[in-house]
Amino acid sequence: MASTVTLAPAQMDAHRRALFGLCYRLTGSAADAEDLVQETFRRALEHPPPDTERSLRPWLVRVATNLSIDALRRRKRERYFGPWLPEPIDTERVVALEPGPEARYDLVESATSAFLLALEVLEPKQRAALVLCDVVGLSGPEAADALGTSAGNVRVLLHRARGKLASYDERRVAITPELRDRTARLLRELLLRVGLGDVEGITHLLASDATSLHDAGGEFVAAVRPLRGPADIARTYREIAALSPWPRAVEERELNGLPAFVVAYPEREGRYARHVVVWVELGADGLIHGIRGVIASAKLGAVRASR
Repeated sequence: MASTVTLAPAQMDAHRRALFGLCYRLTGSAADAEDLVQETFRRALEHPPPDTERSLRPWLVRVATNLSIDALRRRKRERYFGPWLPEPIDTERVVALEPGPEARYDLVESATSAFLLALEVLEPKQRAALVLCDVVGLSGPEAADALGTSAGNVRVLLHRARGKLASYDERRVAITPELRDRTARLLRELLLRVGLGDVEGITHLLASDATSLHDAGGEFVAAVRPLRGPADIARTYREIAALSPWPRAVEERELNGLPAFVVAYPEREGRYARHVVVWVELGADGLIHGIRGVIASAKLGAVRASR
């Protein structure tokens, strides 16, 4: 007789939330994570593990991890127009994991755009090894089981992944209430200065190595190259402000662990976005080191923009 999987609603919900948090960190996409979790449960129902008396979580993690690796490989092969940014999402949706004692990054930090962007330099299996070990907190043998490889290979993958993340680790900033408050203040001031076309005011908020990335996916008018340095950023933003109407609505939200703005603009003719999610990344010096804006409508599905 074929084995079957039966889960109580509470168990199903706990597994679903944990797997979503895992798949989101592995892919940087909430839409992909939703699909991957659905596919994981479909496989659990149609082709369950042979021993259904044991905890189902490790088996689910193994399936979800490998589906995520495949999805990440497909995305890496596809040409993306302009800068790529993680899909913004409400913080509460990605902190349902239960990290083990081996975790090196807490759940909020590992959901930030800065961390997810840092993961982009990793090969898919390196990314999976790092997320499983340093975010979820699995042991080497547990991660090896999830990846279908040896514990020795996991050590190699993890060593290489940590090496590639060294520059992120050097500049990482702890997510504290003070950081959230300062991030919100500087984000508000930045949007005000941009709206006024105040080049000097914008420059004053930025670190010398500041960058600005806009992810429109080729759908809307946006800068298709990274803006680098205060002068380049301030000049470009002044030009954008001169062509853009004042926002129709601005909603402050906590997305990916930090304050962000969901901005709605009046409808206009042409390839101009009506909704934008914008946030900033601060350094240890308290200045803005990164400005990030997601404009592509496919990446705003997890965030209900103001209407």
